[in-house]
Amino acid sequence: MKKLSLLLVLFVAYQVSLAQNITVSGMVTNEHGLPLRYAFVLDKQAKSATYTDSTGTFSLSANPPTQLIINCKGYTDATVDVGGQKSLQIILKTDATDTNTGATANPKSNEITVLENAFKTNSGYDVKATPGLLGALSDNTQDVVGSRFLFNKWVPGYIIKANGEILQSPLLLFNYDKMKGDLYFTEDLKTVLLADKNVVKGFILVSPQDQPLPFERMLGISDDLYSEVISAGSKYKIYKLITTKYIPSNYKSDGIYATGNKYDEYADDNSYFVANLTTLSFQPLILKKKSIMEAFAAEGDKINTFMAAHSSDKINEDYLKKLGDAMNQ
Repeated sequence: MKKLSLLLVLFVAYQVSLAQNITVSGMVTNEHGLPLRYAFVLDKQAKSATYTDSTGTFSLSANPPTQLIINCKGYTDATVDVGGQKSLQIILKTDATDTNTGATANPKSNEITVLENAFKTNSGYDVKATPGLLGALSDNTQDVVGSRFLFNKWVPGYIIKANGEILQSPLLLFNYDKMKGDLYFTEDLKTVLLADKNVVKGFILVSPQDQPLPFERMLGISDDLYSEVISAGSKYKIYKLITTKYIPSNYKSDGIYATGNKYDEYADDNSYFVANLTTLSFQPLILKKKSIMEAFAAEGDKINTFMAAHSSDKINEDYLKKLGDAMNQ
């Protein structure tokens, strides 16, 4: 019942978000015409948001009569009326509070206060004993391969609460622990806070390649870990669950034969699931044609047409994204 209720909430929320929305694209620059990377663009009415990429461009689903709120570290926030426009040019003014650096020196924002009050807990780590938690968040020694963290650096992002409310601040950076399923955020790279899984339904993290990666807590898939959303639509959602294990060095040699590795390793194992938002059900999805055909058997000719058109494609995550987009049409 818990799994069905969660799927029903997601389905209703997605339908509401699609109602009469339009896709708005644009560019955010500073007063000198230079593009601003990681400017955050929010439509509170549609409960949708995105970040600009390295060229300052963005695209998001917005409600035509709404206002977009834009913020970027070092700049004064701006509010723009959409008014049915599908293309916007937005200029942010430098925050002159700090005249030496141009960086914002505003007091702690309300968003940070809300996050701290709601989510501040003991991280459960001895920071000094956890290599990289406050720095690169990776063990950079040559004796370790891989990482328990999603990224090897802190990245921009935002949190989505169970009611769809979006919490974000340009002063906050995030990272995700793949082993424990914990979302961390920091304001000053000195204090690390841990998000409460009972409050955070999902989150979006922006990769160093400017790719937004959405995650949701789906109890039908895992009670502890968040699942990455590979594809989302009105009928289906495809998820990837990343399970990371720590494998210590197991090298052995008798002088003639050698086995194992000389290094410690964080090894990822990915599994996939498809959520049918019509029947409110989950199903494991193996990267094999038979499994895909079974998961989308209700689509009849549509799945047959897709499989035929992509018969020579390698079945991987890019394939699953195309598959999800096709099945949701």
